[in-house]
Amino acid sequence: MLFGYRLFFYLIFPNFKSIYSNRLIYKKNTLAQQIIICKGKGCVFIGENCSFGFKMGGYHRGGSIELQARYKDAKIKIGNNVSTNNNIMLCAANYIEIGDNTLIGQYVTIMDHEAHGIKADKRRNLGEIGTVIIKKNVWLGNNVVVLKNSEIGENSIVATGAVVSGKFPSNVVIGGVPAKIIKSI
Repeated sequence: MLFGYRLFFYLIFPNFKSIYSNRLIYKKNTLAQQIIICKGKGCVFIGENCSFGFKMGGYHRGGSIELQARYKDAKIKIGNNVSTNNNIMLCAANYIEIGDNTLIGQYVTIMDHEAHGIKADKRRNLGEIGTVIIKKNVWLGNNVVVLKNSEIGENSIVATGAVVSGKFPSNVVIGGVPAKIIKSI
């Protein structure tokens, strides 16, 4: 198996206990039903029994799942039993963590940094870097964007189309632009 700068696959080796490379580490029973692109100089860790993409989901054949740990020390950590729909992007300059049993809808973007500086003369430079922590058993609806320095508590639900920035407690439904607590669960 080739572990280069980019890794494309439809179905990931379901019978191997684990496979290691210098940038991708994943455990047994990982399933991909959409092309996955792993880019960057950092590491991507994928737990057991994860599934990426869904054949019956929208734009299955025309899209991909992209996992970018862009820089040498960047890390993306995906827990056990995480399931995603199609066309998601996780982009880490530092650290993104997704807890066990999390569900991720279609067209979700998670970034732990600002891709460009804010000041006009700094826009070609990397902006502020933070972290993203999504705790266990979270459900991210379709078209959700999670921005740097965000934390979503256990068992929470993020409504479709929300833009998440900041820290949210466990057991809540959040939604809107910017996301706010809608109600407790």
